[in-house]
Amino acid sequence: MTACLVIGEALIDVVKRASGETNRHPGGSPMNVAVGLARLGRRVHLLTRFGDDADGDTLREYIEGAGVTIVPGAVDSDATSIAIASIDDSGSPTYHFDVYSSYVEPPSSPEKINELLAEPPLHVHIGSIGAHLRPGAETVRRWVELLHPHSTISYDPNVRLSILGSAQSVIDDMEEILPHVDIVKASTEDMEELTGEEVSPDEAAQFFLARGVKFVAITMGSKGVKLYTPVTSVAIPALTVDVVDSVGAGDAMMSALIDALARISVLGEERQGLTEISPQMLTSVGQFAATAAGITVSRAGANPPTRAEMNDLLAEHQF
Repeated sequence: MTACLVIGEALIDVVKRASGETNRHPGGSPMNVAVGLARLGRRVHLLTRFGDDADGDTLREYIEGAGVTIVPGAVDSDATSIAIASIDDSGSPTYHFDVYSSYVEPPSSPEKINELLAEPPLHVHIGSIGAHLRPGAETVRRWVELLHPHSTISYDPNVRLSILGSAQSVIDDMEEILPHVDIVKASTEDMEELTGEEVSPDEAAQFFLARGVKFVAITMGSKGVKLYTPVTSVAIPALTVDVVDSVGAGDAMMSALIDALARISVLGEERQGLTEISPQMLTSVGQFAATAAGITVSRAGANPPTRAEMNDLLAEHQF
């Protein structure tokens, strides 16, 4: 099974709950996606960075313990990045960041490039801080430009303007990234933060489809998710669960979307199949992804489900 490659931040989440309780645990949207894919049985490589410190040791142990392979060169002399998530009474987080963004460069010599492309990743996922915060974002772009002819690319903007800067700078980045992207997962909240006004799921999806994206998932919090291709769309309700917090729910959904699309053979060289998914199959993909998100919000922190947990709950709901 050809591996997936995830590029982006790994950091320590410091979670402050309304009750006054504070916890520290591994986080970062791309890292969460990598762990989620591994728990679903995928071979995954994570191209990231963290410091040579205690927090970095915690990240390495967690990532490798999940079965994810860390791409060499992840450790540098800067401190491991930190995100502080303050959880309100409804379980929704507000974030503050202390992040350093820098990643291993793609190969430059013809020999090394040929070696990489002899067996390219089936799929590459990027997003969040890693895709936008300099200087690392420029390196992410170079990886995507190199690999997109051979691998499908997914992107989750996961907009955090408190660290990324202006909405216009993020939109400008999107305009550069999207020609190399096949799959997007974004939230209506992301798009409203970028536009400053209410955005419908259809309007959000059209923004990406108009720029050549082949498969779009627009999440709507408790209202579920809507999936789009250039020719069809389906709406999937959210799983009914007792919500503990929503940390990592979108990342769990992203992992499940990638896994489900891999299982119906529309990734990598079969990317054209993304535009040909039937409404019935699209519904199945969406239900799988909504189940992953539902499991994650039912427990504390970014804790994506295993394949066994998914199978048990899917059988229980008889999708």
